[in-house]
Amino acid sequence: MHAFSFRSIIAACLLAATTLPGWGDNELDKTKDALETTLNQLLDVLHKDNKTAPYSVKKEQILEILNQRFSFDVIIQRSLGRNWNKLNDTEKDQVYSLITDLVLQTYTQELQDGPRPKLTFNEPKVVSSSKIEIDSIVLLNESKINISYRLANIKGRGWQVYDVLVEGVSMVSNYRKQFDEHFLKKSASDLIELLKSKLKEV
Repeated sequence: MHAFSFRSIIAACLLAATTLPGWGDNELDKTKDALETTLNQLLDVLHKDNKTAPYSVKKEQILEILNQRFSFDVIIQRSLGRNWNKLNDTEKDQVYSLITDLVLQTYTQELQDGPRPKLTFNEPKVVSSSKIEIDSIVLLNESKINISYRLANIKGRGWQVYDVLVEGVSMVSNYRKQFDEHFLKKSASDLIELLKSKLKEV
């Protein structure tokens, strides 16, 4: 299993919205603005004076910002799919922590490298009564990357990102394929050791 680069991680960034019963354009606009604010807050952290500081120094601040709009527990459980139930509670905690660190460390390095990326967001697209998708373009080192965020209206949390697509490739689906292949021959403990080794390579 390969660690994702920014292009494949953020596979953590929108066409006229169709208003559904009980929804107004204002709610959709607020959701888009909130996501945009969250991602710009992250860039503020990554591109301030201590730009070269390692992920470990900025970890708590990064997580505090992203947890406003990203449900990492949902993302990771969806990525593991049926394999999630093959882990005991201790293994689930370890896998959750390791995957979160792996994704965010790689993400942090990519976004810190070079000038600050420029983000452009389109209008939200309604997928269903509880799901929307927000398309964006990231200008990173003169390259344009198409990023789409899938959000669900999660009880008690509001609109949260549960999947990210880069150039049409779903992060959740990509990870799930790799995890399915892993569990055909290997165990949860093997996965934990693999994730630890990947973290050392970042």
